[in-house]
Amino acid sequence: MHAIRAQVLLMVLCWLPTTGMAEQSRFALRALGVKVGELVLVSDLNASRYVVEGQLTTTGLAGAIKRVRFVLEAQGRRKGARFIPSLYVEDMDTGRRISRVRLDYRNGIARASGPKISDRSNYAVTDAQQRGAVDPLTGIFMVLRDQNPTELCTLRQKLFDGERLTEIALTRQIDENGGVRCVGTFTRLAGYPPGDLRTGSRFPVSVTYEPAGSVMRATRVEAQTIYGPAVVLRK
Repeated sequence: MHAIRAQVLLMVLCWLPTTGMAEQSRFALRALGVKVGELVLVSDLNASRYVVEGQLTTTGLAGAIKRVRFVLEAQGRRKGARFIPSLYVEDMDTGRRISRVRLDYRNGIARASGPKISDRSNYAVTDAQQRGAVDPLTGIFMVLRDQNPTELCTLRQKLFDGERLTEIALTRQIDENGGVRCVGTFTRLAGYPPGDLRTGSRFPVSVTYEPAGSVMRATRVEAQTIYGPAVVLRK
């Protein structure tokens, strides 16, 4: 479940309170060629702050097998392309179990409450390792928000969900038919049992952006997971 969750959260986007100039988008999540989920995105940010929430619900065959719903919230400060979270909340409902995780940030360090307690194992993530990391939803938003052309393909960011530490890197740019494809990797860094890392620690990721007025907009995400390829498409 942790591996599925990490890959899903890599691609989940946001649904947030309708304050300020909120924008909404919808996405379809496909795995192994089959639609398995739907995402709703609404984003609200200005030059100094951001608030995001995300909702992912399984659909199709995946929904018939197991209905899962994630509702995520993140907020914090913004300095240009840098995002500094102050709060992250994750609610998960599997139909049989409901869990809630909260991360509060101070001086760049997240403190977890809920089922994820970062010091509960001998492979737990240390404060030094996670310093400067953002929560999963903030990381997703950094990748998938509308961006200026000069900002594309310059991202290298650690992510920490209260238990696992990962990194998203999109640093290679490929120009394609008026659009841009940013290519990179999603890497598991720490907080994983040794057995989990044997199934893979680094996975290729690419994000395609297309012009939307004066900005570039993410329209397609492709990621390799331990279960096979996954794709997110903007509707």
